[in-house]
Amino acid sequence: MAEIEIKDLVKRYKKRVVLNNVSLKVSSGDILGIIGENGAGKSTLMSCMVTLIKPGSGDILIDGESVIAKPEIMRGRVGYVPQEIALYEDLSGIDNLKFWAKTYHIEKKLINERIDKIVEIIGLDRDILKEKVKNYSGGMKRRVNIGVALLNNPDIIVMDEPTVGIDIVSKEYILKVIKGLNKEGKTIIYASHYLDEIEEICNKVCIMNKGNIVDLRKIEDIVKDRLDSKAFRQYYLKANGNC
Repeated sequence: MAEIEIKDLVKRYKKRVVLNNVSLKVSSGDILGIIGENGAGKSTLMSCMVTLIKPGSGDILIDGESVIAKPEIMRGRVGYVPQEIALYEDLSGIDNLKFWAKTYHIEKKLINERIDKIVEIIGLDRDILKEKVKNYSGGMKRRVNIGVALLNNPDIIVMDEPTVGIDIVSKEYILKVIKGLNKEGKTIIYASHYLDEIEEICNKVCIMNKGNIVDLRKIEDIVKDRLDSKAFRQYYLKANGNC
């Protein structure tokens, strides 16, 4: 289990402020949902968390240790599911998992064992996983993409819209997988545009707007106060196209 604390994080691209003194804490075992319009800063925040982007100032701590000063701390304990599919189309699903297992520096003798566990988690047939990824449906690709992030058995899983553009069956399966991982004690940060997903799997929600956190509470409190929470109500109405 792992606790993450973000302190006064600032990120600028030239004159544009993408993250404006963002601070939050994710307790061990939380599923934190992050929602906000395109450009709100969700993906930038996640990229900073997994050390793909270096912030201009501020800090990110995992169990009290700075990952800005020591990025290897986060890289050894995090699994990152990017919004874009990070798979090689001309390789099979299994070969993709083997490739990424090597990049994680998983011991050769443990690779097959880890892949067997991943196959069980993502729920795809071995025969399917022998086919090239370019022949997969969007939902199948998303499942393998998640499997890659789990290869190093991370304490923390950062997921950037992992169900975007897939069928309802695959979506429901992925949400089931996330719930199962959380029951095992994984700390999960989950960005989505789908409020039904946030309500279903997250125990806390962070609403972002123009690089700022405008609401951060337990999910039940925000849902209860939906009509009274201006930030949530504005986002909810815009996302659902109704009132």
